[in-house]
Amino acid sequence: MAGLSSRVGRPLALAVPLVAFVLVGCDQESYPADLPYALRSDTLVTKPPSSTPFDPEPPGQIDQGAARIRELGGEAYDPAKLDGNLRQQLRKALDENFGTPAAPRVGTAEDAEKNKDAIDKLKLDEATLAAGSRVYRKHCLHCHGLNGDGRGPTGPWVSPHPRDYRQGRFKFVSTALPPAGQRDLSEGKPRRADLKRTLEQGVDGTTMPSFNMLPDNNLEDLVGYVIHLSIRGEVEYNTLRTILEANGETANLEDGDIDTHVANRLKLFLDQWAAADKSDEPQPYRYQTEEQRLASIRRGYELFTDTKGEASCISCHVDFGRQVPFRFDEWGTLVRPANLTAGVYRGGRRPIDFYWRIRRGIPPSGMPGAKLNTAADRDDYWDLVNFLQALPYPQSMLPKDIAAKIFDQPKEPSAHPAGQEHAAR
Repeated sequence: MAGLSSRVGRPLALAVPLVAFVLVGCDQESYPADLPYALRSDTLVTKPPSSTPFDPEPPGQIDQGAARIRELGGEAYDPAKLDGNLRQQLRKALDENFGTPAAPRVGTAEDAEKNKDAIDKLKLDEATLAAGSRVYRKHCLHCHGLNGDGRGPTGPWVSPHPRDYRQGRFKFVSTALPPAGQRDLSEGKPRRADLKRTLEQGVDGTTMPSFNMLPDNNLEDLVGYVIHLSIRGEVEYNTLRTILEANGETANLEDGDIDTHVANRLKLFLDQWAAADKSDEPQPYRYQTEEQRLASIRRGYELFTDTKGEASCISCHVDFGRQVPFRFDEWGTLVRPANLTAGVYRGGRRPIDFYWRIRRGIPPSGMPGAKLNTAADRDDYWDLVNFLQALPYPQSMLPKDIAAKIFDQPKEPSAHPAGQEHAAR
């Protein structure tokens, strides 16, 4: 028995310090009070190249692709070229307006009144942001990074790379289209509900998991903190870009002053988020019988494959996405149009998710929204939805003649060398 006690006791003795360490780590929910947000140092992509390189950057080298932007015909700037004095002014202005990871805020105390309505609507009060910061530290930091730049410790090693919030751009949105001539007011900003749904559902085909086991108040706090990081990042991006485009001069800033520019950009982007926090109502789904559904699928197939039509999906989703090249998105990373025969849908697989992807597009990735017919006797959006839902299931959902055209026809030879094809991203 003494021998048994010794054998059991030794592992337990070794385990006690480890357990204590883990428990201490769990107790440290917040960031250190003196830890600041980092000032951006990676490449600012302002215009991605139109070329289509074959290979993405290797694992662990998340910035290699962005470093090639100018070589390939795009436009980009290096933040390291910002004058040291201006860099300190920008850091100070960002810290005053956005606080620290331990004490985040949106706007200074002096600007609280003019920002109040938008902050209340978007739930960006300091108490909510502090709670969201703690949840983010536990569950999101390792991929999305301290600044929300997608460069956390694990971020460079996963494909596709985690979302970079700092340009205020998101892929899966259901916001109302702004009026003609006012596209800068809200285009590209998601609703709070869009961000929350991504947290609840995760993103199929990526390393973004579902967090639907978190309490609802944690999810709501986390949405607010992501919006905070996005506004801070976009203000920083816009200020750096404005100065660097003017060869390091500040004349193009509001009043030529960094403090004024940061405060005005914060107000603009905050109002954009508030304006976007609403949704259009989709046209009602009208096809109830099997005969109507099959007819709708046929029309959707014609819309998808018409290279001169309003949708013209086949132009990007070559061979229905089975033979598509890489291209740069607006973040300067390499992506590919989805293989729609695979049945993996990052933006969600509900009919309404397909509807918004078609109608609203996925602008940061280069996929435009489509303006389609919604006449009393026809609805092109739902026809495309019905076709896309049926496409991965040729045996059970597609009409046999459509299935034969898609899956039984000989394929054109791939433009890529044999044995070098990468998985769709």
